[in-house]
Amino acid sequence: MIDESELPYLTQHQQDVLRRFALFQADLEEVRHAMTGVFEFNLQRGQRAARTFFRMPEPAIAITRQHISNALERKRLGKITERDLVNWATLLLLNDAYVLDPGDEDLIAEWLNDISLHLDAS
Repeated sequence: MIDESELPYLTQHQQDVLRRFALFQADLEEVRHAMTGVFEFNLQRGQRAARTFFRMPEPAIAITRQHISNALERKRLGKITERDLVNWATLLLLNDAYVLDPGDEDLIAEWLNDISLHLDAS
């Protein structure tokens, strides 16, 4: 087991990319590139997994109802595909840099899980 004190902190650039990803302003490849060496992920159906090699940022990147609303609106308008939406929700759940807004944690978790798991089954 790795001692967390030995793990690196995320750089400002890495945190910025993750913030932008949560808003659909950065894509998966930009996240993959920025997080090389500190976050590995696989979003293939049936094989979704992630490995984290960084300390959780403080404060973490908060995911709110507004993020969910923005994502669903982008999908409704055809700006993103269903696969984009599934990958977005899955990555938010897998990456420890994100935290769900404590005031709406259950609701946000339910929405992200529904998007990640149920849309992925179709």
